[in-house]
Formats: sequence, structure tokens, C-alpha cells
Amino acid sequence: MCIAGCALVVLGVLCIIYPSDTIMSLAWALGLILLVSGCSSFGAWATLRAINPLSGLTFLAALLQVILGIVMIINPAPLAVALPFVFAFWVMYEGLNALLDSFTYKRLGFSKWWLICLFGVLMICAGCYGMFSDPVASAKTLAWLVGLAIIFDGVSYWVRVYAVNRVEKKLRRLSDHFHQVLDIEDVEAEEVK
Repeated sequence: MCIAGCALVVLGVLCIIYPSDTIMSLAWALGLILLVSGCSSFGAWATLRAINPLSGLTFLAALLQVILGIVMIINPAPLAVALPFVFAFWVMYEGLNALLDSFTYKRLGFSKWWLICLFGVLMICAGCYGMFSDPVASAKTLAWLVGLAIIFDGVSYWVRVYAVNRVEKKLRRLSDHFHQVLDIEDVEAEEVK
């Protein structure tokens, strides 16, 4: 886990240093995901076509996924250009959901509802910035966020290793204490005999 954590931190730093390569890699990975998903849908179509009267739609969806996946793998540049805008729109959408949910939490009596509201407003602002700012700046921001997320994941591996070591030490102490108690009980039982 320590080695994986180091590798993730290095990968995250590389994502931040090379934002354009990061965006191209994300576009390529999405193409690969679409290709795999399309192949899986073909499998579902082949399995269920006898009992599904709308299997033609499943076939069409699978075909479109495979074609789109192949196009994105061969030429990820168009998606790489659109990706920051898609991400910005998603952030705005999630921010709006958080903003609306905050009022539901307020009605339910949650005292910290305003935090959810604040985060929603901040997400909407960040999404608007991504939608209406310079596309290069949006792409760099997205690459930075991906890089930071990967770094945080790597650091979380290190924290987990630390936690496992702490738990292992506690279990060892408990085991030693338990064996001492058993040894004392065995000695007392022999003395009674």
C-alpha cells in the first residue's frame, strides 16, 4: 500500500504538471469505457433478444456506444476540448441539487443546513466559472482537480497503512495481555489442585 500510495502521489503530481496530457488521457479513458460498455450491451442484447421485444433498441445503443468509443479512442481531441465544459456543467448541476436539498434539510430541522447551501452556491459559482471562462483555464483546473484527487488517494493509502500498523500493535498488546491472564489462571488452577 505504501508503494501504491507513492505511485498515486507521483501520478497526481504528473497530472498537475501536464494538464493537457491529463485531459487527453481522460478523454481516451472515457472512450475505452464506452467501448467496454457497448460490448457489454451487445452481450446483454444477445442474451435477452429472444425475450425482449425492444431488443433492437438495445442493439442500437450498443452499436452507438462501440462506435463512439472507437472514435474517442482514435481521436480523443474533440472530447478533450468539451470535457472541461461537461465537467463545469456537472458541477453546476450538483451545486443546484445541493442548494435545493439544503432547504429540505432546513425544514427537517438540521441546524447546519446553511453549510450545504453554502457549498451549493460555491459549486454553482465554480461551475459558472468553468462554463464561461477561458477553456484552457477550465482544462487546467480540471487537470488540477484530477491530480489533487489522485494525490489525496495516495495519501489516504499512507494513512491506511499507518492505521493498520496502529491496530496491529493494539491487537498484539491485547493478545499479550490475554495470554498473561490465561497463564495466571492456569497457574492459579494448578495451585488449587
